[in-house]
Amino acid sequence: MLQDLEIYEASPSQVEEVLSIWLEAAYWMQSKGIDQWRPEHFNRDVVLDYFTNRQIFLAKYKNEYVGSFAIQWSDPSVWGDLHNEESGYLHRFAVRRTQAGREFGSFFLAWIEDYVKSKDKRYLRLDCMAANEVLNTFYRSHGFTYKGTFDLSNGRISWRGSLYEKEL
Repeated sequence: MLQDLEIYEASPSQVEEVLSIWLEAAYWMQSKGIDQWRPEHFNRDVVLDYFTNRQIFLAKYKNEYVGSFAIQWSDPSVWGDLHNEESGYLHRFAVRRTQAGREFGSFFLAWIEDYVKSKDKRYLRLDCMAANEVLNTFYRSHGFTYKGTFDLSNGRISWRGSLYEKEL
């Protein structure tokens, strides 16, 4: 199966593909009462702006886009005093719901770990909604260590996040 999967860096010309995956994830979260990604916060301009200071990746399986994620090399606004330059920071990690249960998330994480390590970084870091126990459990089950919490409030959204790190 995985021989048919390709992961590559997206370009701004692929804004619609990225937006589609992020919106699908946001609508799904909303339907489950998870108030982390809100559909009204995603549009073409938001995605295009997200390309600034980040690498956005797309995953394609048998000619279908099945996931997306972003990596950035600095994240002091989330990590505060814990921020370091030895890490890659994962954001906007999403797998299409039609592909849930096929282990794509685990495969993507392994690929991301290898990619971040290839950039001479020592850690992979991420944050997720603290109240989403399923997601927190997923990251812990993949070897991530809980490092603390942060509170996000930017006028559009307010929530508490869990910080996770994995040594590579």
